[in-house]
Amino acid sequence: MSNSLKVSPAGLIIVDKARQRRGWTKTSTACWWQDAHTSKATLRRFWQGERIQRDIFIAICQAVGISDWSEIADLSDIDLTPKSQLTTPFVDWDEAPNIEGFYGRNQELEQLEHWITDGCKLVTVVGIGGIGKTSLALALADRIQTKYNCLIWKSLSTSPDLLSLLEQILSSLNYPVIQDVTQGIKQLIKLLQQRCCLLILDGLEAVLSNKESASTYNYFIEMLSQSRHQSCILITSREKLSIINNNSQIFRCLTLQGLPKTDAVKLLQSQGFTGKELGLSALIKLYRGNPLAIKLIIPLIQSVFAGNVAAFLNQNALVIGDRLNTILQQQFEQLSDLERDIIYWLAIWQEPISFSRLQSHFLSSLDPAMILTVIAGLEKRSLLEKWVSENEYSFTLQPLVMKFVTDKLVENAVQEINQFVPSNEIGHFKVLRTHWLLRPGTDDIAGDRILLQLREQLWRTYGATLPQILNQILSLLSDKSPLAIGYIGCNIMAIFHHLHS
Repeated sequence: MSNSLKVSPAGLIIVDKARQRRGWTKTSTACWWQDAHTSKATLRRFWQGERIQRDIFIAICQAVGISDWSEIADLSDIDLTPKSQLTTPFVDWDEAPNIEGFYGRNQELEQLEHWITDGCKLVTVVGIGGIGKTSLALALADRIQTKYNCLIWKSLSTSPDLLSLLEQILSSLNYPVIQDVTQGIKQLIKLLQQRCCLLILDGLEAVLSNKESASTYNYFIEMLSQSRHQSCILITSREKLSIINNNSQIFRCLTLQGLPKTDAVKLLQSQGFTGKELGLSALIKLYRGNPLAIKLIIPLIQSVFAGNVAAFLNQNALVIGDRLNTILQQQFEQLSDLERDIIYWLAIWQEPISFSRLQSHFLSSLDPAMILTVIAGLEKRSLLEKWVSENEYSFTLQPLVMKFVTDKLVENAVQEINQFVPSNEIGHFKVLRTHWLLRPGTDDIAGDRILLQLREQLWRTYGATLPQILNQILSLLSDKSPLAIGYIGCNIMAIFHHLHS
């Protein structure tokens, strides 16, 4: 008997029912392939009906609860007829991450599958960090992989230069060594023409942070999308591509939102909650259904609040896990000065603000077209939420972004005062000069929140000497021009107010 086995079509149905009974995904449930002492890539080949080692085939069956592996195996004679390079299935999942717990997204999966079936050459899934773009791409690939005879998953998280990426893809398929990017793109297009391929590029934002790399990759993607071929390129990214046109039948873009309540509750149940706890709906709304954010906050609720969601919510604290904080920090570092100015104002307002009102806060007059361009760029990066009321657009930050930017704003303000103390130079004030930290026109608790946070941090550092430092700052403003002072005086007086309140 052959030392390799493959599953029969009828066997696939049996296996599928077995894994559904256990609540497992086809390939992303780690315990399945780990219990079988194999790899996720081998498990994917099993689902594709490819031959795998006999002992691994049996182990996969036993892990999912099928004791009689022969009932699902295709025991027909092995076809030893050589197959051409073009018809032999090729699957490269090695760079696909191991992700457990995929919930919902049925509507999104159906939409993506419809676009691809309809002939889309380029499909992008965009959204804020942690929203589930990679998980969705994995689920989609599992769902449609049998329609392709070549599937390649490449992670761009290590920011590979384009030549290296092309070399990796082509060398795995025994294509000749390429000399440059132009030759590599031509060879890849030839591959996409010869085979029906699904090429997945996960995490495109990693190569868009560098202008030169971004230009090269944008050219690469545009060339692939404009060429005639029978394949599809699926891209996940935190940023929208400028070449995407949602009205086109060839290019499609799905902006991924948070999980709806029903699916978010299932996620919470998988982490030990019953789904009936008081406050679950408010928790999901607070984190906008972001799967990663919810997963990261669960251990804190369980360990500190003994699983009491309502007790956590009563703290009025939005907690960002380290992984999300790192993602947001990466995005923040890539922003221009004007982009940071705008998100700081949005953090100060903490609610949707119209373009005209936002524009009025800048110390110097700016070209409205420039501000609109920056707002469009922030929205493209999945950092903004857009609201429409009375035919006017308003903008605000997503809650997780709001929390991160608020902390960053306070951190920078503290740093500026720390720099002032030894130097006695008001030139160190940048954020405190350009932004009034009390929301203009308000004296409510929400408007004071940033100032309260700033006062607490300054008091921990300077204690009873803080009033003296603030007075010293005010004394240096008397002979300065209004433009040089900006909002410094307003901010210092507001901190004084909070010290005596």
